[in-house]
Amino acid sequence: MNGQGDFGRFAWWFRAYWSAAAVVLAVLAYALWRRGIGAPLKTRLAHLPRKIRGTPGLVAAASVVAMIGLGSWIYYNTNVVNEYTTTLGRERDQADYEKALIGYENVPQPRITDVQLAVDLYPGEPRAVTRGRYVIQNRTGAPLGQVHVRWLKPLQMTKLDVEGAKLKQEHVGQDYRIYQFDLPMAPLEVRRITFETLREQKGFRNSDNERRIVDNGTFLDNTEIAPMLGMSRDGLLQDRAKRRKHGLPPELRPAKLEDESARAFSGLRHDSDWVNSDITVSTTADQVAIAPGYRESESVAAGRRTTRYRSDAPINNFFSVQSARYEVAKDRWKNVELAVYYDPAHSYNVERMQTAMKASLDYFTTNFSPFQFRQVRILEFPDYASFAQSFANTIPYSEGIGFVSDYRDAEKIDMVTYITAHEVGHQWWGHQVISADQQGGTFIIESLAQYSALMVMEQVYGPEQIRKFLKYELDRYLRARGGEVLEELPLVRVENQPYIHYQKGGLALYLLKDQIGADKVNEALRGLIAEFAFKPAPYANPTDLIKRFRALAGPEHQQLITDLFEEITLYDVKVTDAKAKRRSDGRWDVTLEVDARKLHADGRGKETEAPLVEMFDVGAFTVEPGRKGYDRSSVLAVKRMPVHSGKQTLAFVTDKEPNFAGVDPFNKWIDRNSDDNVKEVTKAESLAALSHL
Repeated sequence: MNGQGDFGRFAWWFRAYWSAAAVVLAVLAYALWRRGIGAPLKTRLAHLPRKIRGTPGLVAAASVVAMIGLGSWIYYNTNVVNEYTTTLGRERDQADYEKALIGYENVPQPRITDVQLAVDLYPGEPRAVTRGRYVIQNRTGAPLGQVHVRWLKPLQMTKLDVEGAKLKQEHVGQDYRIYQFDLPMAPLEVRRITFETLREQKGFRNSDNERRIVDNGTFLDNTEIAPMLGMSRDGLLQDRAKRRKHGLPPELRPAKLEDESARAFSGLRHDSDWVNSDITVSTTADQVAIAPGYRESESVAAGRRTTRYRSDAPINNFFSVQSARYEVAKDRWKNVELAVYYDPAHSYNVERMQTAMKASLDYFTTNFSPFQFRQVRILEFPDYASFAQSFANTIPYSEGIGFVSDYRDAEKIDMVTYITAHEVGHQWWGHQVISADQQGGTFIIESLAQYSALMVMEQVYGPEQIRKFLKYELDRYLRARGGEVLEELPLVRVENQPYIHYQKGGLALYLLKDQIGADKVNEALRGLIAEFAFKPAPYANPTDLIKRFRALAGPEHQQLITDLFEEITLYDVKVTDAKAKRRSDGRWDVTLEVDARKLHADGRGKETEAPLVEMFDVGAFTVEPGRKGYDRSSVLAVKRMPVHSGKQTLAFVTDKEPNFAGVDPFNKWIDRNSDDNVKEVTKAESLAALSHL
C-alpha cells in the first residue's frame, strides 16, 4: 500500500537539500585533491579559484543556489507554517501538560453514552474534518457543576458547544477547556456536546509529519479525531530520568490492585462505559471507508464515497476509521461474515487469515461465550506502524507484520495465524469483558488474548508442535525482564509491561491449562464473562479470575496458582545425562539424570530458592523438539512424572529407539534456560538383548 503520502514527499525536500550540499562538497574535494608530491593545503587553497573555473564552478554555484532555495523553503515550512519542535521541546511540553492538568485527574465527570461522528477524509491533502455529537449522562450519583473537555495534538477544535454550559476556563497550550453548567447536571440527567475538529498537515514539519492520513491506507482512531472528557494519563512522560529532569515525580503508577475505587473506571477510557455508535465516513470515490458497526448505507456523488455504520448494541468508545483502495475477500463462519480488506498486490496470507478467523471463532464460541457480532473484518494498513489492533468487529492489521510476510517455510512460526487469533480473542477480552484501570488490568485484556491465541495454535498445529510458540514467548520474556528499569511485577499486578502481560501471561495460563485441564480454565473464563460482559462499573480485575481458578483447581494446585500469578517464579530444570538401554523385548529403558530448582524473584531480580514438587512432562523423541524435521511422528513417549528440588533420576520405557530425551521438552514451564531441558541419548545394548542377536 502507498503509506508514504505527504511524509514521503516532504522528506524529499530534506534529501534534495543535503544532496545539493553533497555536490558542493564533491566539487571542493575535486578542486582540493592532492595531486603528486607536496602541494600543502595552503597552496591548494590558493589555487582553488583557478581549479573551479568553468564547469566545476558552475556546478558548485548551482548547488549553492539550490541549497539556498531549498533551505528557505524548508525553513518556511518548519518555522513559519509550522512550529519548530525538538525532542527536548516535546518532552518539556509533555511535562508542562502534566503539571497544568494532573490536578484534574480525579474531578468527577459525566459519561459518554452515544457517539455520532461524520468524518470527511481527504487522503491526498492530507486532511480530516469531523463533525460530532456526544450524549453525556451524569452517573456519579451527585450533581455535577462542570464538564472538562480535552483533545490531543495535532487535532484542532474548530467548534465546541456544551448544552446548558458556558466556557469557564481554557488551558490554551494544553488544548483543555472547562465548561460550567448554568444549572448543575442532576444524577442520571442527559445533555449533549457538539463539536467540529480538523486534523491536517500544513506544509511539513521538521519531524512527525502526518503519517496516518495517506494517499492509500488512512487509519485513525477516535482519539485522533474527536475530544475526550476529563484528564487522563494518556501521552504523559513515562521515562523516570526524563520525569526527574522536568521536576515531576519519578514514577507514574496505576492504582493498586487493592484500590476498589479504581474499579469505577475501565482501562480503555474514564469518560465512557458502553456507547451507541453512529459513524459516517466520506472519502474519495475510488476508496472504501470502514468503521466499526454495520453498514447502513453507501452512496457515491461528486467524486466522494459516503458510508454510514451503526452499532446495533452498545460497544466500547474505541473506534477506528480507515480508507484505502481495497480488494475484499469474503467468507463465512456459520452466520458470521468474514472479510479481509487488502491491497490487491498483497494477497499472500489472506487465506491464512480467514482460516485463523474460523479456527478462533470455533474455539472461543465453544469454550468462552457466543460471539456478539455478525461480522469480523480485517483491514490492511501501510507499514507506517507495525501492529494489529482490535476494535468492535474490526481489526486493522499492518501490512508489514501480516500481509507481505513469507510463510512458505514450514519451520517458521506462523505469526499471521498467531496475531489473527490474538486479535479475534480481543473480541472477548476487551470487547466483552473490560478490565478496571488499575494494576493487573492488562492481564485481563492481553494475557487472556495470548492464551486464546495459543489454544488456537494448538488446535491448528497440534500439541506436539506447540513448543516453538511457547519457546518463542519464553525467550522474549527472559530477555526483556533483564531490561526492566522500574520493577518486575507478578502477573496480577502487571502495570502495562508488555513482556509480562504478553509473553509471561500466555505462558502462565497455558501451563495452568496443562496442569488443571483446559475445561477448568475455560470454565473460569466463562464465569468471568458471565459476571462482567457488557456491564459498566465495577470492572473486572485479576482477583475475580484468580478466585475462580482456585475454586476449580483443587487443593493440589493452589501453590501453582500462587507461583504463576501472584509471585515471580522461575524454574531451572537441567538434564545432565540421558541414557537408553535396549531390553530383551526390543523396548528401551530410558534414564535421565536431572538437577532441578524453583526460584522466587523480587522486583529487582533477587532470587530465593523455594521447594519444588511439581509434575513435569518427561519424554523421548527421534528428533529433538523444535529442530528441523520434528513432527508428531518424532514423539516416542511423553508421560508426567514428579520432579523435586535437587538431583534425581527419572526412568521410563519407550517402544522404539530414542535419540533425544528430556524434562519439560515442550517448554511449558518458565525455565530460565530451556536449552538444557533435552539431551541427546547415549545408547547401549543390554546383555539379554545382545544374546538374542
